[in-house]
Amino acid sequence: MAYATEQQLIDYLAPDPAPANAAKVLDRASDDIDGLLIGAVYDTDSNGMPTDPKVQAALRKATLAQAEYLVATGDLTGAQRQWGRVQVGGVEYIRGTSGTEPGRIAPAALQALRVAGVSRYVITR
Repeated sequence: MAYATEQQLIDYLAPDPAPANAAKVLDRASDDIDGLLIGAVYDTDSNGMPTDPKVQAALRKATLAQAEYLVATGDLTGAQRQWGRVQVGGVEYIRGTSGTEPGRIAPAALQALRVAGVSRYVITR
């Protein structure tokens, strides 16, 4: 279950349009956020959703930021980050890999969680 609704994503991305697969993007973004929260402790209801309004807001904001990032990168699966150089026949594509390549998680999503104090020990690679 996603931490944000399609309407919230539409509002968040405005004036840019929401993607046609908005529900899938929100589910993937919520899964990404869940991966950051392993070990975080907060009260949940029977569906595993947070009960504290502050936590709800933080997870919604982080999920929307992550969804925006997934839409902007066009890389819902993370597969595009698996290579830096591809050559097919005489055509070669090299993507810059300076060692500071962006990660799978949106910086704004991490910031939303940290500022809210939901997960004080979020570790990224």
